[in-house]
Amino acid sequence: MALIPRGSLDEPRGSARAGTLRLLLFAWGHALALASRFDPAVRSRVTRSFTLEVSVDEGVARQWRFDGSRRRITTRAGMAVAPEHALRFARAGDALRAILSPRTIRHIVAGTQRGSVRLEGNAAVWLWFFGLTRRLVAIGREPGPRRPLPGAYLRPDSRSNGDEAIPIEPACEELDHGWTRAWEQRAKLLTVRAIGGEPPPEL
Repeated sequence: MALIPRGSLDEPRGSARAGTLRLLLFAWGHALALASRFDPAVRSRVTRSFTLEVSVDEGVARQWRFDGSRRRITTRAGMAVAPEHALRFARAGDALRAILSPRTIRHIVAGTQRGSVRLEGNAAVWLWFFGLTRRLVAIGREPGPRRPLPGAYLRPDSRSNGDEAIPIEPACEELDHGWTRAWEQRAKLLTVRAIGGEPPPEL
């Protein structure tokens, strides 16, 4: 009776998962590149220039190049020469579970603790990146209403019940520079800094 190597039983399943991941990253990469040409919401978020890579030890890899000056995203297969940010998985199955999960960040954090995921670069950039991909496919996010909610309260109504002496402050685009405590707390919000194009602090 011929003995079958133990690892050979997992090869078809592993190659299928690697192929699925390669196809997923291809579609994901080109969708982001296309959105950076036509979607103003995506273009407005590309404010810095860097290279980002997602790869698997089984040989699957894709890289993205973010061009802050042109607000464009380009992508290509394979590993980058010296990416500023890289997410490396031990197995394609781990990558698929993390990417397709509504709790992607939780899977990545758990993987780094187990040693099956290696995170290089700034973690805040990965929060920003996965938020950007969710604009294309809303995984784990409930869509908002397509129409304005009925009965929206747009202006004070003297006929309604209750105190109408509500102060209405003029709109402003940033915090008052004299409010030092507020600026100190804002500096701790990594997601706000990354989306605003500010360099997030090193973790």
